[in-house]
Amino acid sequence: MASDKPLYYGSSSSSPSYGGSPTYYGKGPTYYGGKSPAYYGGGQYGGGPQYGGGGGADDGSIVGTITIGRMLRVISQRWLSVFVFLLVGLVIAFAVYRISPTIYEASSEFTMDIRRSSGGAAGRGALAEAMPDFGNNYAEIFNTRISAWRSDKIVTKIVQQYRANHPASTVSDEEIIGTLGGSKLELQRNSRIITITVRSKTPALAAALANAYAEAIEAFTDEENKVRCDKAVANIHSNVEKKRREVDKIAKQLLDFRTANKVDNLHSSRDTVQQGLQKTTTDILALETEETQLIEWEKMLAAVQQDPESYGNLSTGVPRAQEIATEYRAFQDASSEYQSILVAFTENHPEVIGKKKTLEIARQRFLDAAQRALLTGRSMLQVTRNQLANLKAKQEDLRNELASVEQRIVLAESGLGQLDAEFGVANRVLEGLIMDENKARLDAESINEIITVGRPANIPTKPVLPNPAIIFGAGVVLSIAFGLLFVLVLDNLEDTVINLADIEGRLALKVLAVLPHVRRKKREQVAKFLVEDKYSQFSEAVAGLRNLLESPRYESLSRCMLVISTQPGEGKTITSTSIAISYAQTGKKTLLADFDLRRPRGLKVWNLALTKEKSLSHALQRANDGEDIDFSSLVNKVEIDNLDVLSSLPPEGISPATILGSRIVPEFFEWARANYDKIIIDSPPFGLVGDVVSLAVLADSAIIMCCPDRTHFKPIQYCSRSLTEAGANILGVIVNDVEVSTASAFSPSSHRHRHKYGYGGGYGYGKGYGYGYGYGYGYGYGYGSGYGPRRNKKKDDSTTEKKTDEAHAAQEAGGGGTTL
Repeated sequence: MASDKPLYYGSSSSSPSYGGSPTYYGKGPTYYGGKSPAYYGGGQYGGGPQYGGGGGADDGSIVGTITIGRMLRVISQRWLSVFVFLLVGLVIAFAVYRISPTIYEASSEFTMDIRRSSGGAAGRGALAEAMPDFGNNYAEIFNTRISAWRSDKIVTKIVQQYRANHPASTVSDEEIIGTLGGSKLELQRNSRIITITVRSKTPALAAALANAYAEAIEAFTDEENKVRCDKAVANIHSNVEKKRREVDKIAKQLLDFRTANKVDNLHSSRDTVQQGLQKTTTDILALETEETQLIEWEKMLAAVQQDPESYGNLSTGVPRAQEIATEYRAFQDASSEYQSILVAFTENHPEVIGKKKTLEIARQRFLDAAQRALLTGRSMLQVTRNQLANLKAKQEDLRNELASVEQRIVLAESGLGQLDAEFGVANRVLEGLIMDENKARLDAESINEIITVGRPANIPTKPVLPNPAIIFGAGVVLSIAFGLLFVLVLDNLEDTVINLADIEGRLALKVLAVLPHVRRKKREQVAKFLVEDKYSQFSEAVAGLRNLLESPRYESLSRCMLVISTQPGEGKTITSTSIAISYAQTGKKTLLADFDLRRPRGLKVWNLALTKEKSLSHALQRANDGEDIDFSSLVNKVEIDNLDVLSSLPPEGISPATILGSRIVPEFFEWARANYDKIIIDSPPFGLVGDVVSLAVLADSAIIMCCPDRTHFKPIQYCSRSLTEAGANILGVIVNDVEVSTASAFSPSSHRHRHKYGYGGGYGYGKGYGYGYGYGYGYGYGYGSGYGPRRNKKKDDSTTEKKTDEAHAAQEAGGGGTTL
C-alpha cells in the first residue's frame, strides 16, 4: 500500500470521504447534488420510502407544500419578482382596457303574474285542457317561458315594436337581431320582477331595444291569453250567440207592434201631461204658501199701527220693510233724546217741549210708513189669490187629460203582454248564458299569464365595458398569482439555504446565533479570534450565543453539547472551539473534545504535539481492547485558563466506527460530566456513518451548523430527523460565515450571493472603544464598523475604511476569508 492511512481519511482532493470528491460531500450527483435517488436526491432525504416527503417544502410537486408561513417567507425574499409580475400584469390590463370596445347597458323591468283557479284541475273541465301548466313557482315558470321569450317570433315582434316606437331609425334589422343576441332575462330573487338587459355600443339603441323587448313580451302574452281564453269558452259562447239572435227577433216584433199602435207617442203624451201637472201643482203650493205669508204680514202691520213698540216682531219679508226700519230708527232716536233731556229738565222746559214735538213727528212718520206697507201687502194678497184660482182650474184640466191618455195606453199595451212575456223569458235565458260565459272566461283568466311593463329603460350615460375595476383587478390578481407560483417554483427547486427564514420556515429549527465572516487566511487564527480580540463582531456574537445557552430555557441542555455539520467547511470546528473559549473566559471549567476521529483538527488549531499515548482515538481503541485508560492523562492544557482540550492523531490502524459504538464512549462522557462544568464535543460531519447519532444520544443536546449559499436543505432535514428519531435534543442552528456590513438587510450582496446582516445603533464598551450592535431578523446580531480610540472620529473612520479595504484585497488575493 502506498499509505497506512485509511481510504476514508484521504488528504488529497480525491479522498472519497472528506476530500471534496462527488462521492459524499462534494457537489456531484451522488449525494449532495440533489438529484441522486440514493440518499439526498430522492431516497432517504427526498421522496424515498424511509422518510416520505424529504424536506419541509417538498411534497413531490413542482410548487412544493404551500403554507402561509412559506408564502410569506418566499414573498419577503423574492418580492421583486412578484413586483415585476405585477407590473407586467398592469401593463397587459391597461392594453386590454385600451383596445376593448365601449359597451353600454340598459335594463327594463316587467312583472309576471300567474292567476290560478281555486277549483283545481278536475273542476275546470275544458279550461284545464286549454291552459298549460307553467310550473309551481315563479322560478319554474320563468325557466319554462324563457324559451318562448327568446324565440324567433318574439324577436320579430321586438323588431316591429322598435320600428313602431322609432320610425325614423336607420338601424338595420340585422344589427338589431345581433344586439338582441347578447341580451339577458333574469328573474330577481324572491320576486315576480324580470329584468331585461341589453348591451350595445350605442346607448340609445340599448335603451330602445330593452323597452321594445318588454313591450313585445307584454303584447305576445296578451295574444296568447286571448287565444287560450277563446278556446276555453268556445262552446258556451256559441250558445250565447244563438240565444242572443232569438232575443233580437222578439225585440224586433215588439218594436214593430209599438210602431203600429203608436204606443211610444202615447207614452210621450202621458209624460208631457204628467210634467205639466207636476209643475202646476208645484206653482199652486208656492202661491198658497205666499198667500199665507201675506195674511200674516197684514196682521203684523195692523198690530204695529196699534203699538209701534211691537215692531221688533216684524218679519224682514214684510213689504216696504226697509222704509219701515228707517222710520223706526228715527223714532227710536227721537225717543232716546227726549228721555235723556227729560232727566235734566221738567216737562215744561222749552227744550223738553221741542224734543217732544220732534218725537211726535217721528212717531207719525213711522205709522205712515206702516200704513203704506199694509196697503201694499193687501194688494199683493189679492193678486196672489187671483193667480191661485187660475192655477187650480188648470190643474183640474190636466188631471182629466192625463186620465184619458192613460186609458188609451192601457188599451194599447194590452196587446203587447204576450210579446213582453216571451221577450222576458228569452232575455233571462240570455243573461244566464252570458253569466256562464263570463264565469268561464274568468276561470280561464284566473290561470292566465299576466305581464305588465314596470320600469322602462333609460339611456345609459356610463359604459359597463370595459370595466377598469374588473380588468385591472383581474390583472393584479392574476399577475400576483403567477408571480407567487413562479417564486414558489423557484423556491422549491432551490435546495440551498438563503437566509434565516429558510431555516426557520422550511426546516422548522430555531436560529440560535449568526456568526459573522472573519477575514483570516488560516483556520488556527480564526479559532483563537476570541482570545485576540474580545470586542470584535465575532466575539460579541459568540458571547451572545453563550448567554442564550445559559438562559433558563437552555441551561439544562447546554452542559454537554455536540456541534454538528452536514458537510465539511461549515465551521463546526471553529464554532465548537469558540464556544469552549467563551465558556472558559467566564470562569467555567470547560472541556473541548475533538471526536472527529477521522479528520481531527485540534492538532493544528492548538498546535499540539501529541503522541499515541495522549491521542484520544488511540486511547479509546486501547480501552476498547481491554486496557484501562485514565482519561485525565489525555487532557492537554492550553494557554487559556479553565480550558482543557482533547484531540487525536490521524486514525492509522484503528476503526472510528467501532470505537464510537463501543462501551468506552459512555464511560468517557461520565468522566467528563464528573470533572467539567461545560463539555463541548466537536463531532464528525453527519453523513453515511452513524458516529454522530451515537454521540448525540450521549450528549445533552446538539447544535447544527449552517452556511448560507452552501448548506443544503435535505441534508439538514435528514440530520434533524435522524437525530430526533434517535432521541437526541436539537437546540437549533448556528448560521455561520455571514458577511457583516452596516446595511440593515440580510440579502444576496453579489453574484456569489454572500448574505449580510444589518446593524444599527451604537454601544460603547470601556474607555475609548466604540462598538455598535443591533438586531436583524430572528436571532441575528450585528455590529458597527470597527473599533479604536474615539479621540478623532473622522480620522478613525477613514482608518477603519482603509483597513477594511486592505482586508478585502487580502481576501481576494488569497481566495477569500477562512470559513468558520
